[in-house]
Amino acid sequence: MGMTTQFIIFLSVFFSLYGSMHFYVYRKITSQTTFPSVANIAIIIFLALMVVSPILSRTFTSKRIDGAGYILTLVSSFWIGFVFYLFLINVGVDIINISSKLISRAAFGGDPSLLIPKSYPTFFSILLIVIGICTYAYFEALNIGITRVAVQTSKLPEDVEELVIAQISDVHLGVLVGEKRLKKITRIIREVKPDILFSTGDLVDGNLDTMRGLAEEFRGINPRLGKYAVTGNHEFYAGIERSLRFTEDSGFMLLRNQYVNLNGIINLIGVDDPTAERFKNRAGEDISKLFSRCNPNLFTILLYRQPRKFRENAFLMPIDLQLSGHTHKGQLFPFNLITHIFFPLQGGLFEVNGKKLYASRGTGTWGPPLRFLSPPEIVVIKLESLKTKGNYSGRHKCTECHRHKEGKNDET
Repeated sequence: MGMTTQFIIFLSVFFSLYGSMHFYVYRKITSQTTFPSVANIAIIIFLALMVVSPILSRTFTSKRIDGAGYILTLVSSFWIGFVFYLFLINVGVDIINISSKLISRAAFGGDPSLLIPKSYPTFFSILLIVIGICTYAYFEALNIGITRVAVQTSKLPEDVEELVIAQISDVHLGVLVGEKRLKKITRIIREVKPDILFSTGDLVDGNLDTMRGLAEEFRGINPRLGKYAVTGNHEFYAGIERSLRFTEDSGFMLLRNQYVNLNGIINLIGVDDPTAERFKNRAGEDISKLFSRCNPNLFTILLYRQPRKFRENAFLMPIDLQLSGHTHKGQLFPFNLITHIFFPLQGGLFEVNGKKLYASRGTGTWGPPLRFLSPPEIVVIKLESLKTKGNYSGRHKCTECHRHKEGKNDET
């Protein structure tokens, strides 16, 4: 099946579901409230426009109509979250009413009244709840937190007491996640002062023309052991060549099925998102060959975009730590219950067969600029040496050592 066919199928399914959701919401509005015919027509037109607004906003941004494109994208994206919760809560009310009627009918006979009546108070109560959820979710998305994790190992060199690793993931720089959000991200990274910075995919999203000047913000961050990134699916959707150029202009070394020895301290392997296969844009070498180049005495980190295969990787690959992203941990509750079906290991630190995985909830947002019960994060991992455990006068005994003075990495 070609990419065009897949895209058409995706759009057909999406707009069928999205349109049905709007029709259901319209029916609930009109069944619980009474509007004049003019207002009713206005509601129909508004809902119809909101159904197609994702396409309209994408068209505006692709034509570089910046002001109108931004406003339309903001409204369209926010509305996706708003109408989803409006739909979800109304479905919940219907389930409660149907269940109570069935139970009452079976127990007492007759035709019982609705537990939650269809009325103005019900409609406006639901509306207020949805507004409250979306308001909270908007500010939760802006509140980027630091998640601190400690990982102990005996595989660090004698002259290294600890390394501090920062991981960002799923930033989705684009129309909605722009300069202001990026400055907040880079400020947090500077405060953390990591030795290494990793981006585990979806650094960019959408029209790259909206990101002029953002690469410079990243270039100001220079960890002692460098910055490394792998591709996510959105790098391919946005145009892989331009995405790669932006990532490299930002100062990241992009690993596309490649191995790097970090100054004799860390084995690092980064692999492409599986989307590369669909776009027939696979690069680098087979992952088994990459592991054959690793020094078995060093701590090995795998940047593997999706956490789906970690249980398999933990038994088949000589890794110590895998860093992943992709799932956003659902981003909006209860989507985390759905993503859990496909990615059982999401949003946290996991251990299988002595190997560790950190699956990030993500740093930005995709689609709605909202996060509900899945706050964004920058992950800070302190890699602690068991050889010198309990004696941390500084990050490295070798802050001025030969490896760091050289400032060079050996890439294969």
